Amino acid sequence: MRVLLVDDHELVWKGTQRLCEGVARVSGSGGVLDFAAVRDLDSALALPDRAFDLVLLDYHLPGMSGLQALRAVQAAFEGAVVCMLSAECGSDSVREVLEAGAAGFIPKSYGEAEMSAALALVLRHKTYVPAEFLFAEDVVRDRSADEVRNEDLVLFLHNDLTPRQRQVLKLALQGLPNKIIARQLTIAEGTVKVHLSMVYRALGVRNRVGALCRVLQADAVAALG
Repeated sequence: MRVLLVDDHELVWKGTQRLCEGVARVSGSGGVLDFAAVRDLDSALALPDRAFDLVLLDYHLPGMSGLQALRAVQAAFEGAVVCMLSAECGSDSVREVLEAGAAGFIPKSYGEAEMSAALALVLRHKTYVPAEFLFAEDVVRDRSADEVRNEDLVLFLHNDLTPRQRQVLKLALQGLPNKIIARQLTIAEGTVKVHLSMVYRALGVRNRVGALCRVLQADAVAALG
């Protein structure tokens, strides 16, 4: 497992490496970890080898940071899972980062067990959402007459969505941008948007972040296959 940490606080490098070593031991990668750390985005983009499985990106970096840094890393490390780390966990920041396609937003205030669980989740190509954001329904919900009730959500996802809609939603909830979803499913990007728009309306949400929160709250991930 190859992991790159982009964080200007060198004191966290060894602790993060130790966490990743623990995750590697139980991830099916044979316990082998190739860990690298750099202080800023320029140093990351200057690396000659960009074949990483996971990039951990601090939200506040010197120079380019935040969403701008996230988009630059996504473009430069196309095959990697990109996860944001931050000492702050404001709802707006979490929503923006996840909507931009990050595989997760992990608060630096988390303990070792919570951090390890979050890292293990994103390495399984799932999206990690902080619990304090997940249950802040007023941030992501947009109730409408067509909204599916929470207790009916599993049946709705399993029975009422077409197989294509389930595929599109599943990939969207993994953080993949629409153009990558379209490429993987060999459909037009506009078709992806139409599928997602219909599902969002039924779920009573505005975007993929709201959809992710609803699916997780209802424990309905398995219904997507």
